[in-house]
Amino acid sequence: MKKPFNPQMLPLSLENDIKLKTMQKLIDARLKIKEFDILLEKSPVGEIALNLFSLNESVQSTKIEGTQATFTDVIESKVTGAKSEDLQEVQNYIEALEIGQDLLKSIPISTRMFHKLHEVLLKKSRGSNRSPGEYRKIQNFIGPNGKIEDATYIPPEPQNIDKLIGNLEHYINSEDCNTLDALLKAAIIHAQFETIHPYLDGNGRLGRVLIMLYLLETKVISKPSFFISEELEKNKFKYYTLLNNLRADNPNWLDWIDFFLDSAIKQADKYLGKLKAVDEYYSKAINFASDNNIHINYVNIMFEKIVFTSKEFEGKIDASYNTINKNINKLVQGKFLYADDKKRNKIYRAYDLLDILR
Repeated sequence: MKKPFNPQMLPLSLENDIKLKTMQKLIDARLKIKEFDILLEKSPVGEIALNLFSLNESVQSTKIEGTQATFTDVIESKVTGAKSEDLQEVQNYIEALEIGQDLLKSIPISTRMFHKLHEVLLKKSRGSNRSPGEYRKIQNFIGPNGKIEDATYIPPEPQNIDKLIGNLEHYINSEDCNTLDALLKAAIIHAQFETIHPYLDGNGRLGRVLIMLYLLETKVISKPSFFISEELEKNKFKYYTLLNNLRADNPNWLDWIDFFLDSAIKQADKYLGKLKAVDEYYSKAINFASDNNIHINYVNIMFEKIVFTSKEFEGKIDASYNTINKNINKLVQGKFLYADDKKRNKIYRAYDLLDILR
């Protein structure tokens, strides 16, 4: 019968080997992430794009765990009021990202932060009865069914969690352990957290939130802007397999880190393409608004909300109800918006913008 795995303590003995063998990919990844970070800073819709990329990360990360909510579902739920466990899990993830950023200003990445974010991730959703905000006190396992004998992985015994998490915290925060590039360390930190699997539920989601927080803390990114869950979800079974390959007597760290860097490069390329397309579309919409005497706020709200009713403009634009609808109809005629067939409380969708983002 399989036994609980006991991972090696950090730092890794092969860190110098990792540096040498991943140097070129690391340089490529850091350059692309930096390029994206700069482009986001210069973008006229940078803050809006930031929120939309965070939303997409939340959808993709929860999707790895089996949720079915799409980017469009989440955007539309803000207007339709639709509710489901899947939508709640995505909303929890968005909230955890925001709270994590705020906590970074006052406390280090640590057990205190993990517990708080874990509580948020499991709030009012699946797993809410599985000790949110507490490390597990019983043995858990990962497998296709409820039988431990069929488990694909059995994490460390609960009595070892404090020691292993303490070692991980030291690795994250100690200057003695900061000889490795932060992007490589992010890969190791994520994998070690997943291997420890300290909670009964929500370990994957919290571990992916941790990637972004660590990159933000170490200033690899200047804003909470870069996530790789979309690439991890696309290669979900490779992701799981490479993590499992670390749970052996001779863990294959190089293959995992190579995959992590590849994912970062592909995600950066995708983000750069999306952000350039969003900027171009914004410029097109602004030019149309200028030519048709439409206030810029109509375009800004369209980009911020994507799916909305005319009520979104009330209080944000100093205009009458009729003027608001008249300008929205101009955007419909210009094919920037598409309306449903309701006579009252029409819902408008910026489909071309949705296509860029999803």
